[in-house]
Amino acid sequence: MEKLEWTLPAKLLEELLERGEVYFVGGTVRDFLLGIPRSDQDILVAGIAPDELVEILRKYGYAEWVGRSFNVIKFHYGGRTYDVALPSRRGAEGAEYDPNLSVEEDLTGRDFTVNAIAFCLRTQQFLDPTGGIEDIRKKVLRATTDEVFRFDPLRIIRLCRLAAKLGFDIDPHTKELALASVENIKDLPPERVGEEMNKIMLLPKPSAALRCLVKIGAMEILLPELVECIGVTQPGSLHSYDVFEHIMLTIDYAPPDPLVRFAALFHDITKPQHRFVDETGRARFYGHQVSAARLARKWLEKFAFSKKFAGNVAKLVRYHMYTHAATDKGVRRFIRRVGKELLPALFELRFADTRAQGPAGDLDAELQYAQRVRKILEEKPPLSVRDLEVDGYDVMRILGIPPGPKVGEVLNYLLAAVIDDPNKNRREILEEMIRNYDKFKK
Repeated sequence: MEKLEWTLPAKLLEELLERGEVYFVGGTVRDFLLGIPRSDQDILVAGIAPDELVEILRKYGYAEWVGRSFNVIKFHYGGRTYDVALPSRRGAEGAEYDPNLSVEEDLTGRDFTVNAIAFCLRTQQFLDPTGGIEDIRKKVLRATTDEVFRFDPLRIIRLCRLAAKLGFDIDPHTKELALASVENIKDLPPERVGEEMNKIMLLPKPSAALRCLVKIGAMEILLPELVECIGVTQPGSLHSYDVFEHIMLTIDYAPPDPLVRFAALFHDITKPQHRFVDETGRARFYGHQVSAARLARKWLEKFAFSKKFAGNVAKLVRYHMYTHAATDKGVRRFIRRVGKELLPALFELRFADTRAQGPAGDLDAELQYAQRVRKILEEKPPLSVRDLEVDGYDVMRILGIPPGPKVGEVLNYLLAAVIDDPNKNRREILEEMIRNYDKFKK
């Protein structure tokens, strides 16, 4: 087996080893033992006081504390960021630096045994007080202690994420511990939950983590509407699966872009609220895209995603049920409604949605429509008031009005006209339409 290599300046390692001990820890060691490539390195430094450690690091790069309660220094060097930690006691109130704490005790206080392995840079030996190397061999995730989830319930979400990422089983006792602490998830800071859920959406197969969260009971707290989709059938439609299974497949088929993946998560999530079966035996879900868009925006903002991101996800969900326009005019209206910047993501969502329907999904038709829209875009039709051959000053000059809402009304009237017929986007035609605007309104 190749050895873990130090990627920071050799002089930095020499200076640190003159005053203390240096270890690779956590995911760095775990991924090395699994043969998974990793660009960042997690480092533990023992025997050096916090302020002295920062002073040493700042000789070589930029170092900053990430909250002293976590005793982690972000060290920036060579375009990379390294997490440099200090030996700490971990409890329900967080982590506290303890200069007398042994490395073995620090490791035992971490979450899972596979993350509680250290590699000593001086001795070139592994430290494994909780049996993490054996658990990696067995491909199992096991809590280091019975207090793991009580100290930090976010580890329940992380447990499912790591199980999905690594393809590991969860130790039965660890699963019991997670079930016993799952209610504490509701007390977590929303930004921590959002960050962990975002990491799940970047996995090759997010559904594995989401299914795990359902089984452990965490999803009932995080997003109960998703649990309600289980077993909701869709008879008489193109869908081969119930709503929950369809959502899971859609997420997995979507590219690893959080915008598309979250839109896939929410796109059909309120179908149970809208379900009715008509006289032919077909299930209908009229209006689900509207309520699902509202839920997506509300949930994402609750868990500290930006308003812009939440709004974009909601818009994708709202328009994922688009029909293929029959005319070029209809295509231009579709582009205007969705917005050019969101079209690629909307098509990716629709492709994933169609594939997740099963054999009845017509992906060829979707690809052909996307190509048609791209062809229209290449013609660069006017799609916003900025594309008009006149502007607000022209409106005010011709109508003799001051700045105000009416200026926008007139511009939107002109835009609607040129979207229907791009040949009307000529100054003389638009100026004539402005002069006749009040007659049109009557």
